[in-house]
Amino acid sequence: MHSLRKIEFEILLNKISNQRSRNLPFVVYSYPNETRVKALLQDNDVMHSVNDFQESGFVFAPFNASQNPLLLKGNSCFLSNYESLKETTTVYKEIEDGDKYSHMDLVKSGIDEIKSGNLKKVVLSRKLEVVTDKNFLEIFKKALYTYVNAFRYIFYHPKVGMWIGASPEQLLKVVDNHIETTSLAGTLPVIGNKKPEWSQKELEEQQMVTDFLKEEILDFVDDIKTTEIVSVKAGKLWHLKTVISASLQRFDLLKNLIDIIHPSPAVCGVPKELAKEFILTSEAYERRYYTGFLGELNLNKEHSVSLFVNLRCMTIESNIATIFVGGGVTEASDPEKEWNETQNKCQTMLALL
Repeated sequence: MHSLRKIEFEILLNKISNQRSRNLPFVVYSYPNETRVKALLQDNDVMHSVNDFQESGFVFAPFNASQNPLLLKGNSCFLSNYESLKETTTVYKEIEDGDKYSHMDLVKSGIDEIKSGNLKKVVLSRKLEVVTDKNFLEIFKKALYTYVNAFRYIFYHPKVGMWIGASPEQLLKVVDNHIETTSLAGTLPVIGNKKPEWSQKELEEQQMVTDFLKEEILDFVDDIKTTEIVSVKAGKLWHLKTVISASLQRFDLLKNLIDIIHPSPAVCGVPKELAKEFILTSEAYERRYYTGFLGELNLNKEHSVSLFVNLRCMTIESNIATIFVGGGVTEASDPEKEWNETQNKCQTMLALL
């Protein structure tokens, strides 16, 4: 059985490799805590787009919601299981990065904007470029084995490039009219068996995300419920998490719902539009699909959606990996600590390289 599973997995990877050599779009992914891998292959390089979320396929959406999400239409679909490993060796790397003071200045400008009364919170990010000799499929395999509780994926389109990630955060799950969305915020490094000790800043930041989601979706849902706040691990990081569930009034309201919750305060800020404007004008690069979302859209059946926030991700071009990281800034933020948080978050992708 194990050898058959290994053969099936290698066949799937070979199909992906052939698709890439033909420069055609594909996505390969695995859900959290699953050993099943799904691959969708598109037989041309057309850039389809999502208009009303009634389409069927795999959606890949940018941070800037004014741009239409991509839709990969799987002309071929392949499934396989992979053999999970009991232990993986993860080497965390020292990062030599000259970006420290410019990022701290960015954080300071965010704090000033908050103190002026224009914002309550803003999520500020940066990128890190590193040289790698790893093949993209080897990186994906290591992501499967290392981050079993994340949504692990490779997305490739010749007009977009290659993205690889292991996201800890589900943006939205819809089955018929039942929806779930996640409030995830706050970050601390995992230190041995020690439980995280959250500061007031981190608790308030997470509550801000929860309150925003509950208030903003009111016009489109009924029967809102929230879980207790829990601490969850994502690789070598702790986060605070609350799950919000509700009943969608009508499925044709799905686009309205997504427009409201994306980008969420967990990746953008509060108020959303002002925070987004600050990010677009202040960050020294374009996020593109970092902090966008991705996932299945009506793929297995109608009214079935599973979307994840594109966090803990990178692009691969030639031998350069570009890693994207960020953190939530509030009035109580300390620029040095915010820099350290991005350094910790870099390790998730660096460990795969």
